[in-house]
Amino acid sequence: MPAVTAVSPKKRSGRRDSDSTQLILPAFRPPQLASLERQVPSGNSWLFEMKFDGYRMQAAIAGDQVRLYTRNGHDWTRQFGYVAPALSKLTPGTALIDGELCAIDEHGHTNFTLLKNSLDGQAPVVFYAFDLLELDGEDIAALPQLERKQRLETLLASVPTDAPIAYSDHIVGGGAEVFQAMCDGGYEGVIAKSPTARYYGGERSKAWLKVKCVKRQEFVVIGWRPPEYGVDNVRGLFLATYEDGKLVYRGGVGTGFTDRMRREVWEVLQLIRTDEPPSIVGMPRVEARAARWVAPRLLAEVEYTEITPDGLIRHPSFKGLREDKPAALEVHLEESPNG
Repeated sequence: MPAVTAVSPKKRSGRRDSDSTQLILPAFRPPQLASLERQVPSGNSWLFEMKFDGYRMQAAIAGDQVRLYTRNGHDWTRQFGYVAPALSKLTPGTALIDGELCAIDEHGHTNFTLLKNSLDGQAPVVFYAFDLLELDGEDIAALPQLERKQRLETLLASVPTDAPIAYSDHIVGGGAEVFQAMCDGGYEGVIAKSPTARYYGGERSKAWLKVKCVKRQEFVVIGWRPPEYGVDNVRGLFLATYEDGKLVYRGGVGTGFTDRMRREVWEVLQLIRTDEPPSIVGMPRVEARAARWVAPRLLAEVEYTEITPDGLIRHPSFKGLREDKPAALEVHLEESPNG
């Protein structure tokens, strides 16, 4: 398990600009990513948090200035402007907070599909803060996880209960019980974190482990199946992942769409439509003949029950397009095929 001894954090010079009158927003940092695990780690050497179902987001704060950055560093302050006023009241100084932007459904669950319809900056969303990387010019990413969380909790202590900001609490030990409670409650899963590890920005570290109650991941959209009747619609999407640099066919998804979603997805696909099919390993000819092709630039979030022995997803359900990150070569199949 990666771990570090606490070191003296560095103080950034230039927390204010040259005339010392204006606070400087902390710069975006590549986020730490969690590694997928099938089993919850045991023992008291791990702390456990809820796994949220939303958009990974960094909040850069400098007094009343706020910027919200996606996991790729894109400025989405406008899309999620609903939380900006509350964040602008958090501190008179500066802070860089790592968290998840979520929409909450009527059952009190974070809901990715609902979040997809909440990008106008006005819809109610919640920023769940789970890590603190910088505070008042002090780089604290090298401090142990537990100490960073303690500082974050102190920073958020005065946030009103009705504000769209929430501290992501944790439990030390008892991972199996926490995980079962999450699954029984209809939540997505847990994140296990080493309490002694530093923040591994830009890495998929073993210091953070994600354990899912349901099988769910992102797939590259390679095309769509047109409807039997009518136009300006999609009957389903054809999906793939990258394995050794090649697109490998993973099946199609046709459920989970509302009528509105089918039309909206169709409109997005028209922007990347192509007559030339990408090179795809393992796609049946009958499916290829039915497909309308797109450049492999989009990701679809899909929930499924299992991976078949031939590497296809079974009982898939569409959750939404991932507009916060591109279809990059690191999109691999997360679960092993059943043999």
